[in-house]
Amino acid sequence: MEKKHQDKVIVITGSSRGIGRSIAEYLANEGAKIVVMGRNYDTAKAAADALPTDSLAVRCDVSIEQDTLDMAKAVMDKYGRADALINNAGIFPVKLFEEMTLEDWNAVMAIDLTGMFLATKAIYPIMAEQKSGKIINIASVSGRVGGVGFTHYSAAKGGVIGFTKALARECARMNIQVNAIAPGIIETEMARTNFPAFSLKEQTRATPAGRLGRVEDLHGILSFLCSPESNFIIGQVIAVDGGFTMI
Repeated sequence: MEKKHQDKVIVITGSSRGIGRSIAEYLANEGAKIVVMGRNYDTAKAAADALPTDSLAVRCDVSIEQDTLDMAKAVMDKYGRADALINNAGIFPVKLFEEMTLEDWNAVMAIDLTGMFLATKAIYPIMAEQKSGKIINIASVSGRVGGVGFTHYSAAKGGVIGFTKALARECARMNIQVNAIAPGIIETEMARTNFPAFSLKEQTRATPAGRLGRVEDLHGILSFLCSPESNFIIGQVIAVDGGFTMI
């Protein structure tokens, strides 16, 4: 029986570990060929080798334009197409505004916003040529409601939302659907490291679902947005936050 994403080529930034790796594993189990990307090649290669489908590991720092261009060339050289791009790479260091430096600000912008632009800019010509594609950007509830210690991150993710909507208008007539998801806090080792325990407890209390997000909460919506079932969904930002924003 053919799987949902059989032989599709799905490029996932920041997929050598964490949430991105979990997404890669899920979509590979649905039959997709995955392009695993990370700033460390050995880590990316280990993640790609563990997948059950034909996959490609690429060392890529999305904040460096040449890296993203080299990544797109590697995708074309191996597969000759790209059916979906999931812009997942991101960092979220917590720092109060009064303590934030320009270097702190620029570091987040470089990965979370400019990196998304560069990865998309590199893959876009492939999709434009084939006149099909899915681009899914990982935003955040912080881009909608803000967050203490997150002025840089909230600004970047707010930019992701604007980028998604504007790009979606340009791409729609080319049969390229652009959308975003806006997760709440996903309970990962990185989240436990970055957030104090009391903050995670407060977030749990403020979430109608009564818990933090889990990585698997993202799997189904991302799979759907990569599929033909979402062809008439364009420029949307879908909250995956247990009802925290409820807008």
